[in-house]
Amino acid sequence: MNDYDLIAPFYDIEHAQFSEDLDMYRNFAELCGGSILELACGSGRVLLPLVREGYTLTGVDTSASMLELARQRLQTAGVTSRCTLVQQDICTLHLAQKFRLALIALGSFAHIISRKAQQQALASVRAHLSTGGVFIIDISNADARYMEGLSGHVLHQGTWRRDDDTMLSHFVSPASSPDKHLLELTHFYDSYSQGGTVQRTVATMYLYLFERSEMELLLEQAGFVIKDIYGDYDLASYQLDSPRMICIVEAK
Repeated sequence: MNDYDLIAPFYDIEHAQFSEDLDMYRNFAELCGGSILELACGSGRVLLPLVREGYTLTGVDTSASMLELARQRLQTAGVTSRCTLVQQDICTLHLAQKFRLALIALGSFAHIISRKAQQQALASVRAHLSTGGVFIIDISNADARYMEGLSGHVLHQGTWRRDDDTMLSHFVSPASSPDKHLLELTHFYDSYSQGGTVQRTVATMYLYLFERSEMELLLEQAGFVIKDIYGDYDLASYQLDSPRMICIVEAK
C-alpha cells in the first residue's frame, strides 16, 4: 500500500487552511496559458482551485486513495470535464499530450530519494512539456532543516475536530541521516473521542534534503533552463534559511 493511501483520510483536514501557494500558481497559470500538468496532485488542494478558474488540468499521483478524494471534490464542484486524473509514477510517466505548465507542489518531489529516480522523474517531466514550457518545483527548506536537527524527538503538528466530533492529532518523529541527505519521518495520526480508545495510524516517509546547486544541476541535466529560484510564495530571493526553495525553470 502507498504511504499516502494510509494517510489519505487525514490529509484534507490537516491542509484545509493552507492556501499560501495558490496565488503563485494562479499567476503562472495565467502567464503560461494552455493545459497544466500537476504531478503528485494528491486530493486536489491546488488542482481544484485552478480547474474552478477555467484551466484544463491533468493530475497525476501514485495513490489511488488520494486520487479518489480528488475525484470526489471535482464531482462535487461540477468541474470533472476540465480535469483528467491519472494514477502513474512520475518516473515512468506516459501521457499522450504535452503541457505549457507543470508543477510539483508542497515538497512532494523530495519523496523521490534516489539519484537515478530523481533523474528519471525530471526527464519524464521534460518529455511532457512543450519547448518553452514552465516547470515549478516547490521544495521545503527551513522546515526540513529544522526537523533534521531534532532527530529522535516527537513533534506535535496539530489537533483538529472532525465533522463527526472525533478528534485527530498528528505527531511526527524525525530521524536524520546527514551522510545520505535523507530525513526519515515517522508520522502518527491518532483518532479519538472523549473517553474513548485511540486509533493510531503510522506511516513512515522519507525526504531528500536538496542543496540549491544540486537541484540546479539536476534540472539542467534534464533539459531545463533555470529562470529563478525563490525562497517563499511571495517570490523573495532564495537564501540558505528561506522557508522554501521554489525552482522556476523552462524547457529547452
